[in-house]
Amino acid sequence: MATSLLDVSPPKIYHGASSLDRISCFPRPSNPLLYSLPLPSRRDNRRKRTLVWTCHSSNPPTFDHIPKQFRQENLKDGLLDNFKTAPRYFYGLSPSQMDMFMTEDNPIARKSQTVTEETISSARNYLDNGGMYSMSGTDRGQPKFSMSATMYRGGGRGGIGRPRSAPPDLPSLLLDARIIYLGMPIVPAVTELLVAQLMWLDYDNPAKPIYLYINSSGTQNEKNETVGSETEAYGIADTMAYCKSKVYTVNCGMAYGQAAMLLSLGDKGFRALQPNSSTKLYLPKVNRSSGSAIDMWIKAKELDSNSEYYLELLAKGIGKPKEEIENDIQRPKYFQAEEAIAYGIADKIINSRESAFEKRNYDEMLAQSRASRASARGGLESSPSGFS
Repeated sequence: MATSLLDVSPPKIYHGASSLDRISCFPRPSNPLLYSLPLPSRRDNRRKRTLVWTCHSSNPPTFDHIPKQFRQENLKDGLLDNFKTAPRYFYGLSPSQMDMFMTEDNPIARKSQTVTEETISSARNYLDNGGMYSMSGTDRGQPKFSMSATMYRGGGRGGIGRPRSAPPDLPSLLLDARIIYLGMPIVPAVTELLVAQLMWLDYDNPAKPIYLYINSSGTQNEKNETVGSETEAYGIADTMAYCKSKVYTVNCGMAYGQAAMLLSLGDKGFRALQPNSSTKLYLPKVNRSSGSAIDMWIKAKELDSNSEYYLELLAKGIGKPKEEIENDIQRPKYFQAEEAIAYGIADKIINSRESAFEKRNYDEMLAQSRASRASARGGLESSPSGFS
């Protein structure tokens, strides 16, 4: 026979055929006599479940999708396998940034080993980052000869002798001693604080005096520019007159303009100055402005009204006629300590040997507080429900 019994043509794979037809990877004989069993027909195979043909590449995985520079700098010493599935949004990061995310020994991991629930609590932050135990310079570099802002606002620094409870801050100690302090130009925030303190101290104990320490330039700065509002000072003056408690005023540096008016409104006989303090009286003013004629007329009327009320309060505090005071302060008038007393703004000069405030025995107060807490705990132990 001229032709071979076997057909050596390449195998044909039919993706839509049955599994038996598809797994034919070798040449099939063309002579059906070589088979004793009939082959299943294509019609019967249609009823059977067909297999999904899946192709897997035999080539090794490549990392061409990772930038070349990144591979050279970061994927060395067989680390390519660790970065097969590196997200593409990491590719724009620098090597130092990649270390923060993709290595075990990174700053974030090292920090996480030392962070606990206690270290990030508000109590630990209060004890470590401020308070009366936190003097500027004691924990940061060379010492500085000034109190830090954290000491003024309160808190406690960790260390030996640290109290169990939060210590009071400096403004709270001053307020507990019935001392209020005016140490900046009279702006709305200052007025809000002083009025609130005056009202609270008057409510707490109307029989005890209130000590107002003044070191303020009033409503103008050193360049004679208006930075505050006269009406704010009038609000403080009206609150002082409203309080049942006596208000003792002390000029501990400077009292200019509206601040000098508040100094003169203190209780007679208890208006004091420190030896080197200075006092200045000046009429209210407004900064240069422009606008319509009606706006300028309104501002002029407001200035006249503020000046009139300022002179009335000065006359009340100093005890001189309003017209005389107006003539004296047409230009700013300065007073030294003795001159201010002679003019009637103050009554006396105080020194370090005299106390202008009521002293407190804080050790005794602390012992009383502990005794009251101990008695309260004893009462709760004997009566857990709170009722006897």
